[in-house]
Amino acid sequence: MVRPVFLFFAVFVIMALSNAIVPVLPDIADDLSVQTLIFSAYFFGAMIATLPSGIASDRYGQALVIRISLCIVLVSGLLISILHDPFELLFWRLAEGIGSGMFLSSALSWISYQSDTLRNTGYFMASLNFGLLAGLIGTGWLVMESGELYVGVWVFTLMCAMITAYTLIFPVSEVGEKLSVPAKILLSETGHQIIRQYPLWFSVIILLGCTGYAQAVFPELSGVQVHEISLVLAAMNFATIITSLLAHHLKTDPVMLIRVSAIMMIPVLFTFLEFPFSVLIMGAIVGVIMVSQVAYLSLAEEHQGIAMGLFSTFSYGGMTLIPALGGFLIEKTSFHISSLIIALCALVTAFIIGRCSCKGFILHDNFR
Repeated sequence: MVRPVFLFFAVFVIMALSNAIVPVLPDIADDLSVQTLIFSAYFFGAMIATLPSGIASDRYGQALVIRISLCIVLVSGLLISILHDPFELLFWRLAEGIGSGMFLSSALSWISYQSDTLRNTGYFMASLNFGLLAGLIGTGWLVMESGELYVGVWVFTLMCAMITAYTLIFPVSEVGEKLSVPAKILLSETGHQIIRQYPLWFSVIILLGCTGYAQAVFPELSGVQVHEISLVLAAMNFATIITSLLAHHLKTDPVMLIRVSAIMMIPVLFTFLEFPFSVLIMGAIVGVIMVSQVAYLSLAEEHQGIAMGLFSTFSYGGMTLIPALGGFLIEKTSFHISSLIIALCALVTAFIIGRCSCKGFILHDNFR
């Protein structure tokens, strides 16, 4: 199997497994705050794992981190499928997130060292979202046909076992130069990247977090059946797939893309319950933004493990923080107050992104 194709299939399986529990959250826990915690625990685990994994990829190579990450995802998937207590699920969703975060940062680091980074990034992000889509639709259909809440977890855990066995037998080749510099210097470089690219990181947190907010609260507040929840949330991922594949044709810089996207996100935050398929706009925005951000970082930063670790950390940070905040605010106030506060964060994003060093970076022209 050609190595990029292996990574595309692996991220498909990991993401499908991560989403297999989302459509059935209302049946697992009655309390909306518990549902959003189970949803967010995965992203918190990924958030705390991605940066250390990115640094480890630079220091020890991507192949080792990829193998370890797949083993963690497999074990957590097995335990989620047999341990059904909501608070036990919180822990194993956290572990699953750690494994997924390790895989994402090390795989993106591997891709960023390739000559065709932009195209492969588009394929990787499309595969990621196709996995999320498959997890939603597949689980919704399987639950409707079988009546078993965890049937989706079983199926995708089996697929994860197959891909884990493959990578243990046929390891991914190493790329890039392993860094033998002290950890103190690596940490210093990490801090410098955070400061240099802080408007970009803020946009990642808010814009990706908005999609997580919709995914977390829609199952409970919409009042629709499991298979309908799956279709709506899958539509968001389908839109992301399409725009991920088309992103390399764009001739504009990330500043303009992010500013327009942040403004477009605001009305959707208020309307996705009443007009569910407005989440297509959210999905389309995220596809373009993620590819352009990764492509820019692959040229702007020398240490790709650190850069992709930070990108993944802030991505998962947004998917952890914003849904949890939204669920809390809905419990204490209302859906509209919650959406208003998150919309204000999107508005701030539109303003501060003008300070980003990615201004003037033309996606299409730099990857000819």
